[in-house]
Amino acid sequence: MPASTIATDVRGTLKTALAGCTANIYDSVPEAPIVPAIIVIPDSPYMELEVLGKATTRVKLNYTITACVAYISNAAALDNLEQLIISILGALNASKYELSIVERPSVTEVGTTTLLVSDIRLSVRYEQTA
Repeated sequence: MPASTIATDVRGTLKTALAGCTANIYDSVPEAPIVPAIIVIPDSPYMELEVLGKATTRVKLNYTITACVAYISNAAALDNLEQLIISILGALNASKYELSIVERPSVTEVGTTTLLVSDIRLSVRYEQTA
Protein backbone atom coordinates (compact mmCIF):
# COMPACT_ATOMS: atom_id res chain seq x y z
CA MET A 1 0.00 0.00 0.00
CA PRO A 2 1.52 3.35 -1.02
CA ALA A 3 2.11 5.99 1.66
CA SER A 4 0.60 8.63 -0.60
CA THR A 5 -3.20 8.56 -0.90
CA ILE A 6 -5.84 10.77 -2.43
CA ALA A 7 -7.63 10.86 0.95
CA THR A 8 -4.66 12.46 2.72
CA ASP A 9 -2.76 14.22 -0.07
CA VAL A 10 -5.75 15.77 -1.84
CA ARG A 11 -8.94 15.80 0.24
CA GLY A 12 -7.06 16.15 3.55
CA THR A 13 -4.91 18.98 2.18
CA LEU A 14 -7.99 20.68 0.76
CA LYS A 15 -9.75 20.38 4.11
CA THR A 16 -6.71 21.94 5.82
CA ALA A 17 -6.64 24.80 3.27
CA LEU A 18 -10.29 25.55 4.07
CA ALA A 19 -9.76 25.45 7.85
CA GLY A 20 -9.70 29.26 8.06
CA CYS A 21 -13.28 29.48 6.78
CA THR A 22 -15.99 29.92 9.40
CA ALA A 23 -17.80 26.69 8.60
CA ASN A 24 -17.80 22.99 9.37
CA ILE A 25 -15.65 21.27 6.74
CA TYR A 26 -16.36 17.77 5.48
CA ASP A 27 -13.95 15.95 3.13
CA SER A 28 -16.64 13.39 2.36
CA VAL A 29 -20.43 13.55 2.26
CA PRO A 30 -21.79 13.80 5.83
CA GLU A 31 -25.02 12.14 6.88
CA ALA A 32 -26.28 15.36 8.47
CA PRO A 33 -24.11 18.45 7.88
CA ILE A 34 -24.01 21.14 10.55
CA VAL A 35 -24.32 24.54 8.85
CA PRO A 36 -22.62 26.62 7.80
CA ALA A 37 -20.82 23.81 6.02
CA ILE A 38 -18.31 23.16 3.26
CA ILE A 39 -18.52 19.71 1.68
CA VAL A 40 -15.93 18.31 -0.72
CA ILE A 41 -17.60 15.91 -3.18
CA PRO A 42 -16.09 14.07 -6.18
CA ASP A 43 -17.36 15.56 -9.45
CA SER A 44 -17.84 14.01 -12.87
CA PRO A 45 -15.59 13.12 -14.50
CA TYR A 46 -13.88 12.28 -11.24
CA MET A 47 -10.46 11.22 -12.56
CA GLU A 48 -8.97 12.31 -15.86
CA LEU A 49 -5.94 10.19 -16.77
CA GLU A 50 -2.81 12.12 -17.70
CA VAL A 51 -0.01 9.58 -17.18
CA LEU A 52 -0.63 5.90 -16.62
CA GLY A 53 2.39 3.66 -16.13
CA LYS A 54 4.14 1.16 -13.89
CA ALA A 55 6.26 3.78 -12.15
CA THR A 56 3.99 6.82 -12.19
CA THR A 57 0.28 7.52 -12.31
CA ARG A 58 -0.89 11.12 -12.66
CA VAL A 59 -4.53 12.12 -12.74
CA LYS A 60 -6.55 15.30 -12.72
CA LEU A 61 -9.13 15.02 -9.93
CA ASN A 62 -12.34 17.01 -10.21
CA TYR A 63 -14.33 18.02 -7.15
CA THR A 64 -17.39 20.01 -6.26
CA ILE A 65 -17.10 22.12 -3.14
CA THR A 66 -20.61 22.66 -1.86
CA ALA A 67 -21.13 25.72 0.34
CA CYS A 68 -24.18 25.32 2.63
CA VAL A 69 -25.97 27.79 4.89
CA ALA A 70 -29.27 27.71 6.76
CA TYR A 71 -32.20 28.91 4.68
CA ILE A 72 -34.16 30.96 7.19
CA SER A 73 -34.58 34.36 5.57
CA ASN A 74 -34.04 34.64 1.82
CA ALA A 75 -31.95 37.85 1.89
CA ALA A 76 -29.92 36.86 4.96
CA ALA A 77 -29.30 33.33 3.63
CA LEU A 78 -28.06 34.68 0.29
CA ASP A 79 -25.75 37.14 2.05
CA ASN A 80 -24.41 34.36 4.31
CA LEU A 81 -23.83 32.10 1.30
CA GLU A 82 -22.03 34.84 -0.64
CA GLN A 83 -19.76 35.52 2.34
CA LEU A 84 -18.99 31.80 2.68
CA ILE A 85 -18.20 31.49 -1.05
CA ILE A 86 -15.82 34.47 -0.93
CA SER A 87 -14.17 32.95 2.15
CA ILE A 88 -13.70 29.62 0.32
CA LEU A 89 -12.26 31.28 -2.79
CA GLY A 90 -9.85 33.31 -0.67
CA ALA A 91 -8.64 30.21 1.17
CA LEU A 92 -7.67 28.29 -1.96
CA ASN A 93 -4.24 28.81 -3.49
CA ALA A 94 -4.71 29.50 -7.21
CA SER A 95 -1.29 27.99 -8.01
CA LYS A 96 -2.39 24.62 -6.58
CA TYR A 97 -6.10 24.45 -7.37
CA GLU A 98 -7.93 25.15 -10.63
CA LEU A 99 -11.22 26.90 -9.87
CA SER A 100 -13.65 27.14 -12.75
CA ILE A 101 -17.19 28.23 -11.81
CA VAL A 102 -19.54 28.95 -8.95
CA GLU A 103 -23.04 27.63 -9.64
CA ARG A 104 -26.18 29.63 -8.87
CA PRO A 105 -27.63 29.14 -5.39
CA SER A 106 -30.38 26.58 -4.89
CA VAL A 107 -32.54 25.41 -2.02
CA THR A 108 -32.20 21.80 -0.92
CA GLU A 109 -33.45 19.68 1.97
CA VAL A 110 -31.18 17.47 4.07
CA GLY A 111 -33.30 15.52 6.51
CA THR A 112 -35.58 18.11 8.09
CA THR A 113 -33.22 21.04 7.43
CA THR A 114 -33.64 23.44 4.52
CA LEU A 115 -30.34 24.72 3.12
CA LEU A 116 -29.24 27.29 0.59
CA VAL A 117 -26.31 25.79 -1.33
CA SER A 118 -23.96 26.66 -4.15
CA ASP A 119 -21.37 24.48 -5.87
CA ILE A 120 -17.82 25.53 -6.71
CA ARG A 121 -15.97 23.47 -9.32
CA LEU A 122 -12.35 22.67 -8.47
CA SER A 123 -9.64 20.50 -10.07
CA VAL A 124 -6.28 19.40 -8.73
CA ARG A 125 -3.53 17.18 -10.09
CA TYR A 126 -2.39 14.11 -8.15
CA GLU A 127 0.65 11.96 -8.86
CA GLN A 128 1.51 8.64 -7.30
CA THR A 129 4.82 6.88 -7.89
CA ALA A 130 5.65 3.24 -7.24
